[in-house]
Amino acid sequence: MKLSTVFRLLKFIIFVWRFKAMYKNTMNAAKGIGMGLLAGAAVAAVSTKALSGSHKKANHMKKNAGKAIHTMGNLIGDVEKMLR
Repeated sequence: MKLSTVFRLLKFIIFVWRFKAMYKNTMNAAKGIGMGLLAGAAVAAVSTKALSGSHKKANHMKKNAGKAIHTMGNLIGDVEKMLR
């Protein structure tokens, strides 16, 4: 086996390894950003309604926030699947 062939093979292996590492970091960052935005939006929505309205409105808003959290979780999962 020629030395140049060995170097080409090594270069290809390093390229694949770097691509895989970059992919993992991208997915972790996307998940973290999505979950942070989701948590912030849910807390803001629930707190504004709870402080400014009656108890019935606050409970209704909590229920809607729970649905929104579930929907955003599904959306983040779908984005993760698309990036794979």
